[in-house]
Amino acid sequence: MKGFFLFALPICFALGADPVVHRLPVAAAIYPMGSQPGASFEAEILGEHLDRAQAVLFHQPGAAAEILGVEPTRLRVRVNVTKSAAFGQHAFHVVTPRGASGPLLLRVSDQPRVAEVEPNSTAGQAQPVPIPATVMGRLNVDGDFDFYKIRVEKGSRWIFDLRSSRNGNSLDAALFLLNAQGAKIDYNEERFIWDPFLVHQFAEGGEYILVVQPTHVRLDPSFAYELDLRQAPHLDTVSPLVIPPGVEQEVTLIGEGLHGEARLEGAEGTILSMDGDSARARLRVPASTPNGPVQLTLLSPGGRSNPVELLVDSTPRHPGGERISPPASITGVAKYRQPDRYRFTAQAGQKLVFEVRGQRFGSPVDLTMRLLDAAGKQIVLNDDFTFVGGKFYQKDPRILHTFKEAGEYTVELRNIVQVNGERAPYQLLVHPPRPSYTLQLANERPHVNPGSEAKWTISAQRLDGHDEPIPLSLSGLPAGVTAEPVIIPTGKSEAAFLLRAAATAKPGAAGFVTVKSPSQQAWRSVRVNSGGGEGAAFVRVDQALVSVSEKPSFSLEAQATNVNVPRGGSAMIPVAIRREKGFATPIAFAAENLPAGVKLEAVSAPADAERVQLKITAAADAALGRAPRVAILGAAAGESHEAPKITVQVD
Repeated sequence: MKGFFLFALPICFALGADPVVHRLPVAAAIYPMGSQPGASFEAEILGEHLDRAQAVLFHQPGAAAEILGVEPTRLRVRVNVTKSAAFGQHAFHVVTPRGASGPLLLRVSDQPRVAEVEPNSTAGQAQPVPIPATVMGRLNVDGDFDFYKIRVEKGSRWIFDLRSSRNGNSLDAALFLLNAQGAKIDYNEERFIWDPFLVHQFAEGGEYILVVQPTHVRLDPSFAYELDLRQAPHLDTVSPLVIPPGVEQEVTLIGEGLHGEARLEGAEGTILSMDGDSARARLRVPASTPNGPVQLTLLSPGGRSNPVELLVDSTPRHPGGERISPPASITGVAKYRQPDRYRFTAQAGQKLVFEVRGQRFGSPVDLTMRLLDAAGKQIVLNDDFTFVGGKFYQKDPRILHTFKEAGEYTVELRNIVQVNGERAPYQLLVHPPRPSYTLQLANERPHVNPGSEAKWTISAQRLDGHDEPIPLSLSGLPAGVTAEPVIIPTGKSEAAFLLRAAATAKPGAAGFVTVKSPSQQAWRSVRVNSGGGEGAAFVRVDQALVSVSEKPSFSLEAQATNVNVPRGGSAMIPVAIRREKGFATPIAFAAENLPAGVKLEAVSAPADAERVQLKITAAADAALGRAPRVAILGAAAGESHEAPKITVQVD
């Protein structure tokens, strides 16, 4: 039967009078997702509104990219990673005359790379992979599974670590380990939000199969992953979480694959023992070490681990016992639903701060904190304090309290996460108020049109009574853009720079801009997520990418999210047109990423049209399936704009 089916959003059709939408470029995913230092390789960046891309800009040195090919929904780039590039995530943006995209992440690690080769969707097609290696793969079409064949020695222990959501991707995958006969011997899903992680010791040597299985019903071309097959250790946290400067102390590194020999990177120290899921180390922290986090990494014959954070803090260390005397730094290990209580004496009118450091610095704890009077009555409670720039969920409590009466009090901590041993370290800081503030970039990619002005807000989280004015300056503005210093006034929490672009400023001009007060630099923790859901990564940026962006004369809105077209039939896609006042120019339409065998009939919207009906037709032998990233494109007066992506299904 010839006809069409359409699932439309409940949106008003007459959108022509609404303001034109300025759409910044969207960088949704990069494939491959990572590299070794010193490598040069071609990669694909998927997204939207990428036409006329001019540059790919990285926040830190060590990686660069040259654009080889440009389409509205994809870029082909050559990525060059220097031999001295830092290990870990490198954030980058795509810059076009529209402005700058949000950040994507490229991961640099020490393992050799192996590219997935299709077809590998069954056990019989399993792709042989020499190990150790990092497999660069993706589950980009509906029904895709990835099978990999490995050979291991008897008694060997291997880590299988799939990284996708931790790289900012929205893929939700499960990982299966099969024997040569196809029987499941191990499995994991969602160890790290959505990413699976397996540690397996092989009782017998020989061939085994790893299966990457999506948990989604519908897959997407952006669903990429890195699968580490390694013997390098994995670190979760360190206990205690905090040590003072100028001391030598034993700590426990907690994780997986902690076997054999290793050495420390990031701090002076010696590994004393490796016990599988933990390692003992003696650390030496020089007295000159400033307060703040230090990155610890283990280097083993099997490779380097991921880093964990150890906090250096000069607050007087609590000597032990239930009674504390502020100021004090208390380090502990939280037990499941077994409260830790610390008693202290407070004077009438005394103000004290109680702050937990745990989840923000890699510990799995989720602590609730209460203050109790001498009779055990609760006088104040906090569960999750909103620390600016906090990652994902915020689980650390904080209390500032003024005691009305002198007497004996107790601070109680209760953990609701089920953990064992030393795996849930925390620090409790108790001290008089220390007025302070933290500067935050309200937007990490502000833009301004030529000949126009745009406000760019900087906020300050003031703590413990800080109320002084905060002068702000900035540097690194792109050519043609200026801004004057500003002050966050007394009693206020934000101020806005006025970005001014000269009429001659060139769209696509961009620069990394630093905002500073006399004592610190503004930053922002940016969530990187290619498709929604809980799978996400966070990257801290301490510079904003300010760009000059052209003002669009029109924008497009597809009035459907999913369109079904039968073989040999047709379907209509209604599109609304928003025009700037006075823009009366015909718009020619095209489409990108339609399913094979489906064509868009050529059409041009009249100069005054506020809507258009686009007709797609499927050949009788068009391949059945779904295309989830179809772009509707319109061109007029030298401008080209794209409606947000839709899905087209051939039935």
